[in-house]
Amino acid sequence: MATRPTSKARPEAADETPPRERILEAAFAAFMKSGYAEASTLEIATRARVSKRELYAEFGSKSGILRALIAATAARMQLPLATAEIHDRDDLAAALVRYGTTALGELTSPPVLAINRLAVAEAGRSSEMGGILEDTGREPNRKALIDLVTKAQAAGVLGPGEPGVIAGAFFSLLMGDLMYRLLLGVVPRPGPKEIKKRAQAATQLVLALHAADVSAAGSPRRS
Repeated sequence: MATRPTSKARPEAADETPPRERILEAAFAAFMKSGYAEASTLEIATRARVSKRELYAEFGSKSGILRALIAATAARMQLPLATAEIHDRDDLAAALVRYGTTALGELTSPPVLAINRLAVAEAGRSSEMGGILEDTGREPNRKALIDLVTKAQAAGVLGPGEPGVIAGAFFSLLMGDLMYRLLLGVVPRPGPKEIKKRAQAATQLVLALHAADVSAAGSPRRS
């Protein structure tokens, strides 16, 4: 007669959340409860049901966990830019709309807003969290958008200008004061239709402001 295997012999459930994901989820919960500065790696490890040794082996430090949380969002935002091929104005417009839609969707999500609120709240005591947000989140996305602008200029789709300024203009047109108002909690999170509408409007404006000089023959002409 078959006997039931003991818990010691039973293999780990196939659908159990991997330790890395458990640590990230536990860290977010701990940061929201205690604040980034006050949350301890012991608290995170306990919530995640892992040892501190496992936690350090996976992320190296508490700041490493925060970097991983932010990097995941940044990577999702950059995906539309990484695959973009720019040959003409339509290609660029499509890439900017895809990026704008993705970026707004990520940046206005409740977890991202919560992390940003926490960074602002802790800024008076320590700039560590804000620095990680800047280095791991904002800066990689800024560089990816600048690379897209540079590629579009090389293809003659955008006119001359500092790529960083053009990229910044697009992002400013895309966001406006939305993030500020969301952080204050005075407006609701925009829905998919509004997000796409904002991305399309920002794209149209930046293309109009920085259009390439096109000759009568229809080919881009550099000034």
